[in-house]
Amino acid sequence: MAYCTQSDLLTMIPLKELAELTADSGDAPDGQVVNEAIQRADAEIDAYLGMRYTLPLEPLPDQIKGLSVDMALYHLYSRRSVAPTVRRQKYEAAISFLKMVAAGEAMVEHSEDSNPEGGQLAEGSEFNSAPRIFSRTTQDW
Repeated sequence: MAYCTQSDLLTMIPLKELAELTADSGDAPDGQVVNEAIQRADAEIDAYLGMRYTLPLEPLPDQIKGLSVDMALYHLYSRRSVAPTVRRQKYEAAISFLKMVAAGEAMVEHSEDSNPEGGQLAEGSEFNSAPRIFSRTTQDW
């Protein structure tokens, strides 16, 4: 399941610009190139989210869709070696956030009506702590 679509990309850039980034000729975007950029972005997202969450996330959080759009656009601009600073910064911010999620320092936002089954911590997660020092009857110094 793709985290974003060509229509989502078109909310950020005009159709003509998407066509210039993807098609070698013509005024229409090359759907295959667009899909490859989206798949590349989604694979990166999954690599980080898979450390903490069971995939796929259901329902898809808007936050993840936005990351996918930013990352896919960066990949399309990079394809032409013309990535504007803002696109590079958004890509780097997305990767930084995903690294924080993988490290357990940030969480993916879920809507209140989200399915409680989706977005759960991945199986095999465990928590450890130091041995107990104090109890009601003993104090270990």
